[in-house]
Amino acid sequence: MAVVKPFIYRHWQDWADLMLGMLILLSPWLLSFTEAQAPTVNAIVVGGLIIALSVLAIRHLEAWEEWVQIALGVWLILSPWLLDYSAANGARSSHVALGLLITLLAASELWEEGQERERERPPP
Repeated sequence: MAVVKPFIYRHWQDWADLMLGMLILLSPWLLSFTEAQAPTVNAIVVGGLIIALSVLAIRHLEAWEEWVQIALGVWLILSPWLLDYSAANGARSSHVALGLLITLLAASELWEEGQERERERPPP
């Protein structure tokens, strides 16, 4: 059975992801691209998912949450070219930058968790 770490011990990346998720969710209004449907819907869905995963990670840390965040970050990076962002240049650059940050934060948290497991492993 997995041991849940106390609420006090959490990675700072989860809190940063929460803030970035809010930025992504609000980006259509902050950057005025609500008239472009694809980037607006994408921002709302991806931002909402990142917020939900971040809250879940803060409450109960699991590695799969970080892998899903990496997938969402990569999607956010690629979405301006896979969806039609031609009417929203601000959305393109912000989603690529925010997607890169989400991906890097999740990867760094996975790396830290691996380092913690190595330190906790008994010597051979």
